[in-house]
Amino acid sequence: MKSINLYFVRHGQTLFNRYRHLQGWSDSPLTEKGFNDAKEAGKRLSNVSFNNVYCSDTIRAIKTANIINKENQKPVANIEDIAAFREQYFGYFEGTNSVETEFKLYQRHSTTEPTLNAITAKHGIKEAINIWKEVDPFHDAESFEEIYTRLQQGLDYVFEQANDGDNVLVVSHGTLIRVLTSLFNPEIDISHSPKNGSVTKLHLTTDGGKIEYFGNLETI
Repeated sequence: MKSINLYFVRHGQTLFNRYRHLQGWSDSPLTEKGFNDAKEAGKRLSNVSFNNVYCSDTIRAIKTANIINKENQKPVANIEDIAAFREQYFGYFEGTNSVETEFKLYQRHSTTEPTLNAITAKHGIKEAINIWKEVDPFHDAESFEEIYTRLQQGLDYVFEQANDGDNVLVVSHGTLIRVLTSLFNPEIDISHSPKNGSVTKLHLTTDGGKIEYFGNLETI
């Protein structure tokens, strides 16, 4: 049996977050608040001795990870970026105004409350994500299964690199953390995205052989 502690942090606020634009695999710089989000997360985790630090390969996640690492009492020498921990890809809708786009998208899908949060609360994160895939005219937006598959690949990788009892930091994104939460603690309300700089802790365990995870997840 092997267990590790994974600390997932959502990146600091960006300009697209501030302007309410869908970011996905697109990128935009951290705002002043975004830098402060990262510093505050770093201070909260400064006493946690991390064995490895990872982040998605977006600039906002990389910068957030570096700020958190600098705040730590024992910073790691290297931070590895992994594409598997990217945000949901919105395909055709990348960069559009999130409020306006969500309203039109879910209205076209004949929902009574045309917002991502309302659909997530009523039907779960899987259906909310799959609507983007269905409505995208190019069908390039990611499905829940596609996000789940790469998230699983990311978890496999960091788990294989870690030793029993290690603390691991992963700087990632709102929807991906919501998917993670739905898998390991469905009792937590994910109808709203975690705040920028928030920390979600996952105690991940496998009993060896074929990797099958058992986890206790909490927001801290």
